[in-house]
Amino acid sequence: MIKQIVQYIVVFILVGTTSFFLHQFLLPDDNLSFNRLLQEAYIFHFIFSLSVIVTFKLFSKNEKFFAQLGFIYMGTLVFKIAAYTAMCYPQLMGDQYLPRFYRASLLIPVFVFLGLEVFFVSKILERR
Repeated sequence: MIKQIVQYIVVFILVGTTSFFLHQFLLPDDNLSFNRLLQEAYIFHFIFSLSVIVTFKLFSKNEKFFAQLGFIYMGTLVFKIAAYTAMCYPQLMGDQYLPRFYRASLLIPVFVFLGLEVFFVSKILERR
């Protein structure tokens, strides 16, 4: 089990850093305030998604929790979206000026780490 958790961490680090640097490379200019916000978004999703996967891996060993993991995942997904929206509320909702391109760009880390989450959660649920 420890070996699988280490593999999850390595995959998250590789995919997350590759996506982050590619994302920064493809941005049209060097807006320092946006780059900091983008970095915070990647770190938030990295930590949250990895903690969800590790927790699910640990809970999958307990039969009582395993039957409810799908419902627990739905709840964590809603909580993650709410927490991310609260974190980036001024930029996402237009309280601070940010062009639409950059607002939409803040959603890329959501989809990158959501894809990893769904892949690993489905693998954990399949193994049982």
